Amino acid sequence: MVMDFDQFKWKNRLLFIFASERNDPFFRDLKGEISDRKNEVDDRDLVVFEILESGPSTMNTTQMDPQTAASLRKHFDLTQKTFALILLGKDGGIKLKRNDRVKLDDIFTLIDSMPMRKDEMRQKGQSF
Repeated sequence: MVMDFDQFKWKNRLLFIFASERNDPFFRDLKGEISDRKNEVDDRDLVVFEILESGPSTMNTTQMDPQTAASLRKHFDLTQKTFALILLGKDGGIKLKRNDRVKLDDIFTLIDSMPMRKDEMRQKGQSF
């Protein structure tokens, strides 16, 4: 069963991080940045999916079943043992797809350049 992305549409941006295991250096570094900057992640309405081939996969902090994790890898057409990062915008479209190290600042910069995010920041009285 593939996840229904419509439940997130226009409410959340979705950040999928695929790795073979927790010790993948790209995964570990990005996960550390996300933990350290939780408020900024939340401010951007980001739901973070950590999809691992070995070990539990999660959506934010909620553990997901292995079938759902496998269906997400299949949905995005990713092979095993591949590190991948995919960002979906609130419209459900893919905004970023990378297979190499990505810094959280780069993801934030991309999100903050989106028209919808600029509107959100204006409504919250934030500068950009």
